[in-house]
Amino acid sequence: MAPERKNKKGDEKDKRMKTSVVITLLNDFRVKRTIESLLKQERIPDEIIIADGGSHDELMTMLLEYERKYNIVKVHVLPGSVAETRNKVLPLLNREIIVFLDADEIAPPHWLANIVAPIERGEVDFVGGPTKPFAEAKNRCEKFINEYSKWFYENVVSNDISMLPMGNTAWHRKIFDKIGGFDERLKWGGEDYDVNLRALASGFRGKLVKDAWVWHDQSHLNSLKKIFKKKYKYAIGATLSYFKSKEVDRKIGRAAKTSIRYLHPIEAVNLFIKPLAFVKGYMIWRKINQT
Repeated sequence: MAPERKNKKGDEKDKRMKTSVVITLLNDFRVKRTIESLLKQERIPDEIIIADGGSHDELMTMLLEYERKYNIVKVHVLPGSVAETRNKVLPLLNREIIVFLDADEIAPPHWLANIVAPIERGEVDFVGGPTKPFAEAKNRCEKFINEYSKWFYENVVSNDISMLPMGNTAWHRKIFDKIGGFDERLKWGGEDYDVNLRALASGFRGKLVKDAWVWHDQSHLNSLKKIFKKKYKYAIGATLSYFKSKEVDRKIGRAAKTSIRYLHPIEAVNLFIKPLAFVKGYMIWRKINQT
């Protein structure tokens, strides 16, 4: 007697890779929306890992209640910078796909299925998705940063996957097995850019998947001062990544897409920020290499 054939839905489920969704946070109550959105996915994660950098008791009580109520939710208190906390959580993960989602991001029901699909099909090794505004902008600054985020993914990340932010990404775990974790020396930022460069230099493939979008709450960037401060910090992080990865940069033949980046008005700010960030980054890099 011939064995019973599985239905198509069963076959597809058998081909699924196990997924760990990691949320790194510190004192951010917005994570409640993030967790709720993951529990409502069309494809539920195999585990939701909360990597907490040392939040206060009230938030920890809330997180531990999720852990008590849902067996797929696991809370780990791992003090340190973002890079340090992520490095501490990596050895605790035993799933094939590692997904990073930020505490200020909310996933629509189709998100997880869309972001892991290209990896499961063997098309690429890591995937990122764009972001959309969580709420209508309340002032010009919020509107500006929302428009810039849309432009950044459509014009920068789509042309240069090394510029992919770490929030809203999925990675085959073999990448971290080969290249190691996040560089904890890059405390100013740029650790995501550094990981992207090392992954690409090691022969791994990445892509932006437009359908793997999430809502992003950037309402805290409601003034020019806050926007410029964030840009300055990121510019320092990028400078540190450049000093570290310039040989890697050359190896993969990455060219700066200045003509694309400066089409957006906010990038003009870099004309003033980058020289300052370059000097600051150089001083930090020299100090790092002297220790």
